[in-house]
Amino acid sequence: MNLFKKNTEKTAAPKKVARNKGSWKHGGYAIAITAILVAVVVAVNIFFELLSHRVNLDLDISLQGTNTLSSENIDFIKDIKATVTVTVCNPEEDFENGNMSGMAYYYPSYYGANFKSFEDKNGDYFKQTLNLLKLYAVYSDKIELRFADPSDPSFADIVSEYEASAPKYGDILVEGWQIVDDVAVERHSVIKFEDIYYLTDDGGVEYGYPYLVSGSNLETKLTSAIYKATALDTQEALIIGPHCDTSISAAYGEILELNNFDVKTTSGETISEISEEVDLIIIGSPKSDFTSAELDIIDEWLYNGGKRGKGLIFLPSYDSPATPTLDTFLEEWGVVYERRLLYETDSSNHMAGDNYTFGFSANENNGVENDYDEIMSANQFIIAGGNMPLFAAYETEGKRKTHALALSAGGDTVVSTEVSNGGSDWKPDGSEELIQSIGILLTEDADYYDDPATEKADNIYCSSYVVAFSGYDFVSNYWTAQYTYNLEPVVAVAKMAAGGDDDGFTFTTKTITSAEMDGLVDAMGVIDQSEANMIKYIFQWTLPLLLVALGIFVFVRRARR
Repeated sequence: MNLFKKNTEKTAAPKKVARNKGSWKHGGYAIAITAILVAVVVAVNIFFELLSHRVNLDLDISLQGTNTLSSENIDFIKDIKATVTVTVCNPEEDFENGNMSGMAYYYPSYYGANFKSFEDKNGDYFKQTLNLLKLYAVYSDKIELRFADPSDPSFADIVSEYEASAPKYGDILVEGWQIVDDVAVERHSVIKFEDIYYLTDDGGVEYGYPYLVSGSNLETKLTSAIYKATALDTQEALIIGPHCDTSISAAYGEILELNNFDVKTTSGETISEISEEVDLIIIGSPKSDFTSAELDIIDEWLYNGGKRGKGLIFLPSYDSPATPTLDTFLEEWGVVYERRLLYETDSSNHMAGDNYTFGFSANENNGVENDYDEIMSANQFIIAGGNMPLFAAYETEGKRKTHALALSAGGDTVVSTEVSNGGSDWKPDGSEELIQSIGILLTEDADYYDDPATEKADNIYCSSYVVAFSGYDFVSNYWTAQYTYNLEPVVAVAKMAAGGDDDGFTFTTKTITSAEMDGLVDAMGVIDQSEANMIKYIFQWTLPLLLVALGIFVFVRRARR
């Protein structure tokens, strides 16, 4: 027996090779897992960084969608067929510079605005402007966004190309190109810097205090400019200045300008002519009567040598003086007014405490389908105050026929009263006649036309229109900017009257005010900017770093076993 060998086997040190291999094996797994996690985090960040240049990945958690475009505008932008270039006339970095340079320096210096109102808790308007600008190029590959420095010598080429309408620092130039009937068509417009932001005089500018910025109008102006640059045709509207309060028509003109109309105002004290190029004229709130000669000019323009294709819109005011000559002209077109005020007795169809401001809905009582019924659909509800009794003088007379587009939504619940009674204190005594009032009355003058310039008779059916509202308040900025249906009908009726094609797009305005840029209270479940930044930091930095730290911890823990 070999005792030495037996003792050696008992006292031999245990082998550590297996344990060391196991440790390195587990440690290798940890390193591999950590490396994979780090690689995944890096890859995901790179992927989304690249993707963000072509796809909108922003999560808009602000009130009223201050960092995103309206859904209607997005649908329009995605459907653009023409090529559009949006040139912002300042360097991109100027939107982000501090208060001693860039946009933040330029705007207060040239427009007397308080810089703090751009950057306080109510919202950083410059950064919000930049974010929205970039979204346009994200939603459509037809839109190219570029930034041009006016101090660069190359900017002189832009100035020389557009001369009188040339943009300057802070403006936005929108250009559109497309082929129409084998002809290249270019349209452009310039959004002035001062039109992008709303300024309010809260502290008394005349006493040396600055203006405050109270809202951004960027989306309204930019989408409208793209709309005009890409439209196949543009209608021309003329506001009749003589005898009228042009401020009433100007409010309507602002709406139409956003919706692809070129709007001008007549000058002088009388109407001497109306260009054949004009498609639509607007008469608002007469201050004095028209002459017979002036109305003959308007009538001949509407007839247009038999070609018709013209439109007139009349916006009355209950405090206008008597205009018998104009009234006779309107009656020939089937429009009759009474200089009285309408009072709504149905409490469910007027504003609280204001019986003179009430709703109108589409006329569905005649059961006859026609092209202009589409101006107001069954679910539309429009609001206006200061309405006057409006009647159709006839249903059909010669080549003219009338149609009520909108009726008071409450039915036979409206009474009329003297204008002097127009106040909250007046109440009907029950002896008044209850009627359903007309809100919008349309008269069509239509016939077939043969163009003498052609050898064969064209036999083209053509129409001119006169549209009358029961009050000018329908087109006021207050109602068209609210969550009512006023905007769509007042634009659609103008397009029809002007003989233009309804492309199905009514421009939706969107104004971002300082109140809308506030974070809403937590109880309403809306996240403010500080919380949005917290989410950003958590997902972009905190979670990746925690994953890396976890991998290191696992590796060290396993290596020590």
